[in-house]
Amino acid sequence: MHSETRTTDAKARLVLPRSFANATVIVEQVSETELRVRRARVVAEDELAFTEETTAPLSDRDRDRFLDLLDNPPAPTRALKKAAARHKARRG
Repeated sequence: MHSETRTTDAKARLVLPRSFANATVIVEQVSETELRVRRARVVAEDELAFTEETTAPLSDRDRDRFLDLLDNPPAPTRALKKAAARHKARRG
């Protein structure tokens, strides 16, 4: 991955590399000091498929297992408890 340093102007504008010319981009603020700029893939609305058109139904066995886990969830693992604590510390 290529990296270079650029400077913003007084209005916080930045000139992106030429490969981004005429592109739709997604700008994500990752943290207070980091932004992520990605080229967006624009898809026409009529080309989007409904979730129901692409999702395969569960087998009887998988459906029964899923419902059983909802009724009788397993005890949380140490890793899950640790992840939940991290999430709570970050998001409150």
